[in-house]
Amino acid sequence: MKRDAMRSAAVVAIAFLAVACGSSSSKATPTTTPSGGGGGVTVPAADGTPVAVTASDQSATAQKFDFSTVSVAAGKVTITFDNKGNRKHELILLKTDEAFDALKVGADNKVSEDASIGEISETDAGKQVVKTFDLKPGKYVLVCNIEKHYAQGMKMAFTVTG
Repeated sequence: MKRDAMRSAAVVAIAFLAVACGSSSSKATPTTTPSGGGGGVTVPAADGTPVAVTASDQSATAQKFDFSTVSVAAGKVTITFDNKGNRKHELILLKTDEAFDALKVGADNKVSEDASIGEISETDAGKQVVKTFDLKPGKYVLVCNIEKHYAQGMKMAFTVTG
């Protein structure tokens, strides 16, 4: 009985060391924090060219994106979306040749998402989400498509080079 307990303890110790050693030699990966309820669940995100996008709102009618870069090489791009505003924001990636500030706004006070190639869903104020996209060369427009946010300034041109 005592011998079985010792064997079990040894197996647990070896498993622990294998996991600990494996994780210390691997690269840390960014995480994605799902929005909605502000969630605490994390999902690994793949490495990619880093791009930082910050959402902010100075008032109910003045909202904007600040960004670290407007052009990247094609391939994996990891966007860190930091909502420093006072309300929910999102980031929709639209692949389009249209000018970033000339997209048609519909009766619902949003732009069409027909050209969407991915998004970072509604993110609570004060939260950060990291997500990786595999982007092909072309012109993109990044928008917050919550009602009226595009018209109030939450848009940016983004280019992916081949």
